[in-house]
Amino acid sequence: MAATQDSGKVPRSGVLKRAFAILDCFTSEQPTLTLTQIMQRTGLPASTTSRLLKELTTSQALTRDRFGAYSIGTRLMEIAQYAQPMLNIRELASPILDKLASMTDEHIQLGTLDGLEMTVLDRREGKHKIPIYYHIGDRLPLVPTAVGRTLLAYASTETIDLILNDEQFTWPTWQTPRPPAGLVRQDLERIRHQQVALLKVPDAAVHSVASPIFGKTGSVIAAIGIVVNASEHQLESYVPIIKAGARAITRRVTSPKPCRVLPPWEGN
Repeated sequence: MAATQDSGKVPRSGVLKRAFAILDCFTSEQPTLTLTQIMQRTGLPASTTSRLLKELTTSQALTRDRFGAYSIGTRLMEIAQYAQPMLNIRELASPILDKLASMTDEHIQLGTLDGLEMTVLDRREGKHKIPIYYHIGDRLPLVPTAVGRTLLAYASTETIDLILNDEQFTWPTWQTPRPPAGLVRQDLERIRHQQVALLKVPDAAVHSVASPIFGKTGSVIAAIGIVVNASEHQLESYVPIIKAGARAITRRVTSPKPCRVLPPWEGN
């Protein structure tokens, strides 16, 4: 007889949800965590946490050091290699990011839409020090950044509504006041029309400009941006540069791969 929820067995979806809750505990700032820290972050009971940690370690999704602390394991790294579309974008965009960083000496950011947030695919440090504390692979809110707002502009209507309808979208506390959702929607329309986002928030430490990257089907697959210190008054001058960079990446993404030419089999 098939087991039901009343039989004491946890549904598979519940087990997966708890396992991912554990994996989500690890960040670039804290890549190694103890059992106690994971329990505190997930709110799971000690017995459940210990059992899932054992299973995740056995499957090499996690690794456990000699002090008993856990970190992400090699198996997840192997599986991540199959995220080919995202890896391709990063690889194809890399030389353009290098060129933009060299041309501007500013911070360069490449991101893609990930649910109701953006994931940082790649970045280049600028020569000017600015308060940026994220890393590659981190997830960021969409509205407060030019790259995120560009991605939101080309997102589905459902995604836009989910983020803006309650007017409680994530907004940095030091950037006040939070803009009205109607004003953000107007900006999204302007971004779609001009294919560029300019974000200059009063009292913000940084300003940013971004442009969309299109894939082979014509849909936006990522966005690239330049982040500058707010004390600099030259954000508009970067518009043609960032749009040219986005177009260059789009061409690299949409161009057919060159055929591999094999040498002749005949000997000399």
